[in-house]
Amino acid sequence: MKDLTRIVEALLFSADGPLKVAQVQEVVPNADTEAIEAALAELGRFYAETQRAFGVVRIAGGFQLLTLPDVAIEVERFLMGRRRQRLSRAALEVLAVVAYRQPVTRGDVETIRGVDCGGVFRTLLERRLVVVRGRAATVGHPLLYGTGDHFLEHFGIESLRDLPKIEEFEALVDRNAAREDLVRSGAIAAPADAQPAGSADAEESRDQGPEPDEVAAVLASPLEAEDGERGGEVQT
Repeated sequence: MKDLTRIVEALLFSADGPLKVAQVQEVVPNADTEAIEAALAELGRFYAETQRAFGVVRIAGGFQLLTLPDVAIEVERFLMGRRRQRLSRAALEVLAVVAYRQPVTRGDVETIRGVDCGGVFRTLLERRLVVVRGRAATVGHPLLYGTGDHFLEHFGIESLRDLPKIEEFEALVDRNAAREDLVRSGAIAAPADAQPAGSADAEESRDQGPEPDEVAAVLASPLEAEDGERGGEVQT
């Protein structure tokens, strides 16, 4: 039989996303989980010992070959100018609510943000960052949304356990609030890029929606949804 390590390496290079152990077993049925993970670990050690620019990273429930942080600047320069799909602030806010409160309905998210989120949900669904998890056991049986493996892959984490804790958001909000109080009292200077109240840039900033810290504060507080909007158990 071919060396399992070489097979796993070939599959890592061929996969268009994180390679799962089950996928390897489909190709090599007689290879057990322990042997496959040992092969992956061996590859990781080899790449590290030979100082390769990439390594085997556990991500989104699988394994993937990713470039190392110490060559990130050069890779970024190489990719500069190519078209990139970036998420808007609104999309990031909706995605944060879904990620931390899933499963949630669209009504849940709109209660938190205070604006219609239909277009944002369509964008997130098209990019597979949000997936449908079922329907809520409430009036109208609205769809329940959550995140999937593509969300984990996109943000480079292995599982939802790797997301920052709500307590970290609370600490961020507290620090920023304290800093703003010091600026208002004149104890410290305002940031150089801060816009004076009433300026055009300040008005535009307000029109773009709540600040990330405000969203963090909402995520850290209990959800107060109206009757019939809160997601319940998934119906089968």
